[in-house]
Amino acid sequence: MRKTLHLCGLIFMLASGLAYSEAEFDFEELMESIDTNSHNLQGNIATKDAPATIALAKEMQGQFKLVEGYFAKRGNANDAVIDAKKYEDLAADIVKFVEASDFDSASNKAIEISTACDTACHDTYKPL
Repeated sequence: MRKTLHLCGLIFMLASGLAYSEAEFDFEELMESIDTNSHNLQGNIATKDAPATIALAKEMQGQFKLVEGYFAKRGNANDAVIDAKKYEDLAADIVKFVEASDFDSASNKAIEISTACDTACHDTYKPL
């Protein structure tokens, strides 16, 4: 019984931590980070730095997943949810292209992310 109580307490603490971290989510800071990462990603691709490009593209996948969740939770922004998923997929494509040493295709996907981000959500949802 005591072990069960400790386990329940641990689960409660972990769940509370997740809820707290979500409450502390800074959307504007995330958007600035995505913008910076988008530029850095293009630079990494241009210099054919595969490890840095892959790491940054994977980080951006996670960032776009957060954006997707943010707009899904917000409601009335289904287009933003769809766009965020699209960008997440584009970042995954970049990883695949770089792993195949196809930096030209990776560059095209990175440019597509930058261009689409600027003309999609920013026009509709900025400032939030």
